[in-house]
Amino acid sequence: MTAALHLVRHDHDSRRLPDGGVQPPPPQRRAPLRDEPLPITGPFPPLWAVLGAHGGAGTTTLARWWAPAADSGLAWPASPRTTQQVIIAARVCMSGLAAAADRLREWHAGLAPDGVEVIGLVLTPTRPGAVPAPVRRYRSIVTDLIEDVYDIAWHDQLLTLESGDLAQFTPGDPPPPRRLRLHTNVPPDVHQAGSDILQRLAVAKKTLAHKHVSEKKP
Repeated sequence: MTAALHLVRHDHDSRRLPDGGVQPPPPQRRAPLRDEPLPITGPFPPLWAVLGAHGGAGTTTLARWWAPAADSGLAWPASPRTTQQVIIAARVCMSGLAAAADRLREWHAGLAPDGVEVIGLVLTPTRPGAVPAPVRRYRSIVTDLIEDVYDIAWHDQLLTLESGDLAQFTPGDPPPPRRLRLHTNVPPDVHQAGSDILQRLAVAKKTLAHKHVSEKKP
């Protein structure tokens, strides 16, 4: 049974909805907190965290593919010592979408740790082929809770590779070829999503800097 959203959308901004805009999930369906900093696996601290809405959401693979990302598992990144910009990951099935709705409602209701900003939702399929109509309909409801949604396709090669064998997307990488091997290039949809996330973060940083300058003016 899927969770009712009780959504009151005041605008189409990806920021948190006003108080009362959504009904939060019950305590037993809320995510735990990660108090320790996120792992730093590259030369620089991560720019965003990938949080799984449920087990098997693909956070390890996604965080491997996106070099600027870190795997937060199923927990909100509560430590301000590393990034608290969050991409929620979920599978495209009824239970996966319901879990994604719980995480988004939890954040909109102000129940995520201070400093957490959800900047997008990444959805991956559970199998190749068409998505059943009821799942598509529920997806359209859940994605109304967040502006930026990134769809990653099914990639058969993942079945034969370990996460450490996968190529990585880094800022500035050229678009990959369409015919590729996942140990040498990331898929085009993964590259595009990584580029879009970086662009969103850059715009948000510029907007925040402009706001600070404006506030200092007499």
